[in-house]
Amino acid sequence: MPARPGASWRLTLDGVSLPAVPGESVAAALLAAGILAQGTGKDGSARGFFCGMGVCHDCLVMVDGRAGQRACLTKARDGMRLNRQPSRPDIAADALAPLAEPPQAIADTFVDILVVGAGPAGLAAAESARTAGATVLLLDERPAPGGQYYKQPATATTTPDLQAREGADLITRVRAGGIDMLSDGFVWGAERDTGGNLVVGCLVAGAARRIRPRRLIVATGAYEPAPLFRGWTLPGVVTTGALQTLLRSDGLVPGTRIAVAGNGPLNLQVAVELLRHGVKPIAVVEAAPPPWTRSREAAALLASGPRLAATGLRHLAALRQAGVPVLWNSRVVAAAEEGGGIRIVVTEAGHATPHNFHVGLVAVGEGFRPAHELPRLLGCRYAPDRHGGLAIEHDPYGATSRPDILVVGEAGRFGGAVMARTQGLLAGRAAARQLGRSVPADDGPALKRLVRAATFQRHLWAVFAADAPGLSRATAETILCRCEALTRDALEQAVVTHGVTDVATLKRLTRAGMGRCQARYCGEALQRLVGTEPDERAGFAPQMPLRPVPLAALALEKPEWGGHKRSLLADWAPSGAPAEPHGALRADVVVIGAGIAGLSTALYLARTGIDVLVLDRAEPNSLASGGNAGSLHGQLLSFDHGARAEAGGGPAARTLPLQRDSIALWTALERELGADFEIKRTGGLMVAETERDLAFLDAKTRVERAQGIVCDVITAGDLRRLEPALAQDFIGAAYCPNEGKINPLVATQGILTAALRAGARVERRAAVTGIARAAAGFHIATSRGTVTGGRVVNAAGAFASTVGRMLGLAVPVHGAPLQMVVTEPAAPTLTCLVAHADRHLTLKQAGNGSFLIGGGWTAGLDSVHGHPRPLMASLEGNLWVAQRVLPALNKLHVIRSWAAMNINIDGAPILGEDPRLPGLFHAVTSNGYTLGPLVGRITADLVARGATDRDVSGFSIARFEGRPAA
Repeated sequence: MPARPGASWRLTLDGVSLPAVPGESVAAALLAAGILAQGTGKDGSARGFFCGMGVCHDCLVMVDGRAGQRACLTKARDGMRLNRQPSRPDIAADALAPLAEPPQAIADTFVDILVVGAGPAGLAAAESARTAGATVLLLDERPAPGGQYYKQPATATTTPDLQAREGADLITRVRAGGIDMLSDGFVWGAERDTGGNLVVGCLVAGAARRIRPRRLIVATGAYEPAPLFRGWTLPGVVTTGALQTLLRSDGLVPGTRIAVAGNGPLNLQVAVELLRHGVKPIAVVEAAPPPWTRSREAAALLASGPRLAATGLRHLAALRQAGVPVLWNSRVVAAAEEGGGIRIVVTEAGHATPHNFHVGLVAVGEGFRPAHELPRLLGCRYAPDRHGGLAIEHDPYGATSRPDILVVGEAGRFGGAVMARTQGLLAGRAAARQLGRSVPADDGPALKRLVRAATFQRHLWAVFAADAPGLSRATAETILCRCEALTRDALEQAVVTHGVTDVATLKRLTRAGMGRCQARYCGEALQRLVGTEPDERAGFAPQMPLRPVPLAALALEKPEWGGHKRSLLADWAPSGAPAEPHGALRADVVVIGAGIAGLSTALYLARTGIDVLVLDRAEPNSLASGGNAGSLHGQLLSFDHGARAEAGGGPAARTLPLQRDSIALWTALERELGADFEIKRTGGLMVAETERDLAFLDAKTRVERAQGIVCDVITAGDLRRLEPALAQDFIGAAYCPNEGKINPLVATQGILTAALRAGARVERRAAVTGIARAAAGFHIATSRGTVTGGRVVNAAGAFASTVGRMLGLAVPVHGAPLQMVVTEPAAPTLTCLVAHADRHLTLKQAGNGSFLIGGGWTAGLDSVHGHPRPLMASLEGNLWVAQRVLPALNKLHVIRSWAAMNINIDGAPILGEDPRLPGLFHAVTSNGYTLGPLVGRITADLVARGATDRDVSGFSIARFEGRPAA
């Protein structure tokens, strides 16, 4: 390997020594050595450096034994030990190191203004706010400030250009102004405390912190969207911004055969930068027609910004002089490995024969998408944008629908550096004004500058206007979801097979959008596949963590609590996009609720020939049933026995035989329907940490055996033989061989499909707004029309009480929003479903390798949208218990969390006809997913023939008569 100028450091990749330049990224060091692929995709294909800014998570490497490190954001270090990242690292291996140590405490930092993002907008906002006297904290994810536009040289071999020098001057002023500037830090979550104040969770240099700002300015910039053509996930296909980062920050030109493609002036700029580095691009492929064919637009551009327009003309002249072909009206439509490089296929308008180029690397830039997950998480109002995504509504000062949150720069709308910097200046002033600081009154010059910048951008994109490629280049084999390696064909088959009409259902069926990039690259494509508009309730609402975060860094011990915390219910309203009216409908039986209980009831009713109609305010399986973690519980949970149990634990104990038989019914249904519900009867463990825990388990298992459940206390040795990866200091456990897990994302869909085939009907997004007793049954008003039914089944889950109130009846069911957490995948480590005798925990490893962590930790309700949302404190406490039980979890990142409205009754279901109102049946249970099919079969029996094969009188709503209201 030829010597690299300035490469005085050495690192190793899989034991092979490589040179590195001090200051450069790991990605740059690897690319300089000709190593394009660092990891493996879910489909086994090679993956590597793509976005250059930590969004795609395809450049993951193992660094000094720590898995999942982004090569593009990790600085090289002399002596660093790198290994290629397997798709599922073996966390049980001693060679793998923890990503962090659980904190003893997480410090709170109080500040006037938190600015997130240190690009032009964030730097300007921080400077203007600090000038007004506000205390300012500036947080940025990159190793150094400057953002994508003001990229700063990271190595001594990199020469800064005018753009970098301009950024350096601004950075110097910000540092000198007394602003606390934190690099290598990112926001993982945010919420409001009980007083309505902002709380922002972040990681800085791997350590968790909580920032409590009085005002939040979001300047998180933008990222480049996915170029969806066959082969776009190949190592060597990168974004134009990623190539520019290598050139400007690392001083690296990755090879000599490079093509630049896409749409917009950045591609021309980067092509010229390659020339300055001594490399002549093979071609520039531009989707827009030549500017000279749009004389009116070009003249308007020149008039609105002569200096910037002249720069663009110089770029074109430089490319022409160097003999670089610029193909206008052209797009890359495919890429394939060939001869140690990549063959790209380019189509040009008006040419029947495509162009073929053999390159070592192709950079594709097709515009930008705002990185606005943080303001969306906090409830800032948004609207669909011209790309089919979402845009945060804000004024020239960055003010949003939330008075203490401002959004500036590309996070609000792409408008270039001048607009971003001007918006930042105005937002910093506005935030300082809100806090009573003295700010110059005359914003006129800045506002005029903002108008000029917006005018220039409008004319610029009129010159570069091109049809959005959408899915036009995506063949059946094209990967649409990069993280989950899902092709267009696989996704379209799911849409057609299951009649999918919303993104959330497609996500549950296929796992699309559930990977590390959290749907940033596939979200728009999935919307196009199902033909819906962006919608947070039915699509990809942001959830914590906003970026994958080391599990251990958030694991903070919290006090335990007894039983479920009851919460206010979310709004009972249609969920998702408005639906067409369904008109006047009739059915023998109307089931309210298309979760697992309601759909199972519909399946068994339809099989008897009864005309059954299911109504749901959302999509089937989209609420509680689709939001649970899929545990099949055969034994009592720790808070269902003893002092913490509802009603002394008796109702929960009486339910155990139903749980046992329902697990058997799940298995029978899977076999009968010829489906794969991913059921695994692995057995369940409840671990004991102390002698007190063992005594508790001994008493609990006696109750369980009295109800016919096989569950016994086992020794520490037996526990270690069953699950050697669990913490070694547990002294025993309760073991129930009947427990296991199921994939609710596909199982409920299987029940829905079977119910529809049996003749049941389902009306989606039809929220029941009123019910009245009629001569022939019930008259039901919905958000989409009216329904007449002979009998009604209340299977509305936590909203069963809402349905009862419509009929003037008290139904003692409460909502208890609970959270679930999922990690990145790992090699098989854990077999059983695991719980703790004195802590809230359920822990299991899914078939894809991810760990699902739950156990009854309380979630909250989103203050704007009203749907369940995880709480930062619950996430921290839940993760602490999980890593205490399975220490190897400290080697993984958390990639998602979510919350759903659980059901809180008295530990037992409410089943059967309501004696106060004949014709009304209840099918509600707090252990809903395990019990779902059996609840459905029992309810169908009671509706169809007035009897069932077991005594369920103890589960009647009549048992609550005479009890005081909760």
